[in-house]
Amino acid sequence: MGSKPWLVPAPLYEPAPGTWATEADCPGHRCAHTLTAVAPTKSHGPRLILFGGATAIEGGGLVPGIRLAGVTNSVHAYDVLSGRWTKIQPAGDPPSQRAAHAAAAVGTMVVFQGGIGPAGHSTDDLYVLDLTNDKYKWHRLVVQGPGPGPRYGHAMDLVAQRYLVTVSGNDGKRVLSDAWALDTAQKPYRWQKLNPEGDRPSARMYATASARSDGMLLLCGGRDASGTPLSDAYGLLMHTNGQWEWNLAPGVSPSPRYQHAAVFVGARLHVTGGVLKGGRAVDGEGAIAVLDTAAGVWLDKNGIVTSPRGNKSTADLDISLELLRRCRHASASVGTKIFVFGGLKGDILLDDFLVAENSPFPSEITSSMYSGDRTPSVTNQNQNISSSPVQPSLHSRPDPTSSDGLSMDQKSFDKLVEASTAELEAVSAVWLAAKEASAVSSERDHSDRNGSLPDAEDKSRSMDASSDNALVGPLEPDVRLHPRAVVIAKETVGSLGGLVRQLSLDHFENESRRMYPSNGDQGYPNKKTLNRQRSPLGLHKKIISLLLRPRNWRAPANRNFFLDSYEVGELCYAAEQIFMQEPTVLQLKAPIKVFGDLHGQFGDLMRLFDEYGFPSTAGDITYIDYLFLGDYVDRGQHSLETITLLLALKIENPENIHLIRGNHEAADINALFGFRLECIERMGESDGIWAWTRFNQLFNSLPLAALIEKKIICMHGGIGRSINSVEQIEKLERPITMDVGSIVLMDLLWSDPTENDSVEGLRPNARGPGLVTFGPDRVSDFCKRNKLQLIIRAHECVMDGFERFAHGQLITVFSATNYCGTANNAGAILVIGRGLVVVPKLIHPLPPPLHSPESSPEHVLEDTWMQELNIQRPPTPTRGRPQSANDRSSLAYI
Repeated sequence: MGSKPWLVPAPLYEPAPGTWATEADCPGHRCAHTLTAVAPTKSHGPRLILFGGATAIEGGGLVPGIRLAGVTNSVHAYDVLSGRWTKIQPAGDPPSQRAAHAAAAVGTMVVFQGGIGPAGHSTDDLYVLDLTNDKYKWHRLVVQGPGPGPRYGHAMDLVAQRYLVTVSGNDGKRVLSDAWALDTAQKPYRWQKLNPEGDRPSARMYATASARSDGMLLLCGGRDASGTPLSDAYGLLMHTNGQWEWNLAPGVSPSPRYQHAAVFVGARLHVTGGVLKGGRAVDGEGAIAVLDTAAGVWLDKNGIVTSPRGNKSTADLDISLELLRRCRHASASVGTKIFVFGGLKGDILLDDFLVAENSPFPSEITSSMYSGDRTPSVTNQNQNISSSPVQPSLHSRPDPTSSDGLSMDQKSFDKLVEASTAELEAVSAVWLAAKEASAVSSERDHSDRNGSLPDAEDKSRSMDASSDNALVGPLEPDVRLHPRAVVIAKETVGSLGGLVRQLSLDHFENESRRMYPSNGDQGYPNKKTLNRQRSPLGLHKKIISLLLRPRNWRAPANRNFFLDSYEVGELCYAAEQIFMQEPTVLQLKAPIKVFGDLHGQFGDLMRLFDEYGFPSTAGDITYIDYLFLGDYVDRGQHSLETITLLLALKIENPENIHLIRGNHEAADINALFGFRLECIERMGESDGIWAWTRFNQLFNSLPLAALIEKKIICMHGGIGRSINSVEQIEKLERPITMDVGSIVLMDLLWSDPTENDSVEGLRPNARGPGLVTFGPDRVSDFCKRNKLQLIIRAHECVMDGFERFAHGQLITVFSATNYCGTANNAGAILVIGRGLVVVPKLIHPLPPPLHSPESSPEHVLEDTWMQELNIQRPPTPTRGRPQSANDRSSLAYI
């Protein structure tokens, strides 16, 4: 099996179920409207909000000069679970009647801007429809300063769960190419005109702009000033230094188009309908297309598109394709379903409602549409997804009160709440899981208003409460563990892109239920507090280009290391200067990924990067930080690759890559457990000893702990007997060595939790004299005293890669698989989103390569772990598994 992504052709559409109680509840015929998916609240499941549009046309035929009439400002809501449409009448002053406007969801609110109506252009005011509780309300958002101005035919979406971004359109005088952003987390609200770098798109109108869950806005198609339809696509990204950048998307589009609809499901942008120059509809295979941004390819129903599709095709008879011969319609996605409503077909207004199912095997967002060229494999989709025996036919209209019908729809709702973990998108999973907490907070805020209209400050607060990034003020997210973990199928042999599934945490062990059986991309210069320390002639970039190869790294046949001692010294010096500028306890923000012990298992590090995103601008470094909890070296065969790559990444991204110290980052330990031996073996005795010494000098400068959003503390070992406050750790002065370190340092790097929640207090630690284990009572007291909600630590191998302790107030994470070749444990990372929901993501040990003459267990162990050393000095037993009395020496517990 190769490592190519699993791709599925564009899905086919069919009529969706839809009922209504009265004629007024039926949305009716319309076009140039918006359809927006809104997250579930405490009292409602996911809904689609249909707003505005034209309900009649004047003149015949879809030709230049056609007039839309019957423009409305009515609002209809579609309940995804029951399949019922309802016309809603929000309180407050509504926006004017309009069509060709733009809309975006912000939590449980929908924001509308621009458009055109009977009186001409609508203003550029932002109107907010608040759906948080059952008293729906309109608010007009107060925005200071200049903004995009009145326009229509533009596009808008919420980027990175924070920025309202509007692009392109027509102001009545010209077609536009500008882009504006409004930060929903900053008051007073202001529009900022963006000046992105990179490949800027040309001026256009009637394009689509859809935000991918990890923070990329994709501008697709449109019509230029001459009326020519466009086939290109551009991704807009914001880097961590605040700079925005356009990038031209790869792949060959099936057809140019404008007045189409597009929406993301995971990494797949689903594009439907549209028209060509002169108003002729896009038809044939081009009517339904998917841009897979993970693989960088366009797909239609037949597979990968290698050249533009002609409009004449035998596929014209395909009913699903014929259904999508339309323009000025709208689409939205809920979970894995894509919904399409209304539009215009020739001179006929449509009132139909369609649905399709996205691929059940989502491509990984983290591979990025900007990664290197690939030729992905494609799975043929020969039948409509609804014909699968596990899905009910969507042609039928089940009674919304039917338990059977609701049961099937409830599965779709579950996908909405949890499917993001299966999409490999850290940010997406976090925010879908955190929506209900945000809604409850907003609901309390609204319940105090007693139905009165808010003033400007109340409007701002309302916007803040639903904005996923507005974490200051009334919305204080609680830390919680996501109910499901992401698991890469262990059956995948020889492929780093294995299938992904979700497992309930009930499938995993915890302390009370334990069983005893493209790369190297240059980022923008950092403008923050840390000064980037450039290594000579871009040494760190050389290291990144050679080692950051998540998909195709292989252990070198020649064991000689590619750096000499001089280069090691220069690398350590550059990194050391950065570490010494940092505090002893790092102050970090979510979203962030947390890695446990690696122990020279560079192959596991590459697998984790490949499956769940890697730190490069071609990966996800612009959206999420990385925190490593120590024990980078010893026991594994590739400690040099592991520590040099992490240091190079720190130099390249000093504000986004974070390293703290483990107990093996000490000379007296790694002299015994493999790192010194590896340096000598791979660099020669003289250079090797010098390099080993220099690495250990660097280790003395590493930070010792990290606070995430002042609610989660991360450390290598634990709190032991002596640590009662975070300030005790902050007072440790670096550089610091173990021999002169205090008991606080010893506890921080060496202590462990007790065997399970029933063992409280302090107990002797089998690792050696003077070391302790600490019970759940110590964890609870520490968290309460320091106003923390969670401790994340590493230091111990755990079978599932992560393990809960102290009723979930402490999590152990371990990232190396099959520890020392004998544990057969999974490796894991913890992904913490802005909502502080912790999502475990796992990989299983890889089996020996098939059909290999050297696939004996002995050879495989020698390739990855230092087998002879690990026999002489056995590893720490896997947490929770008993060890024979013969093995209970202090060396067996390090």
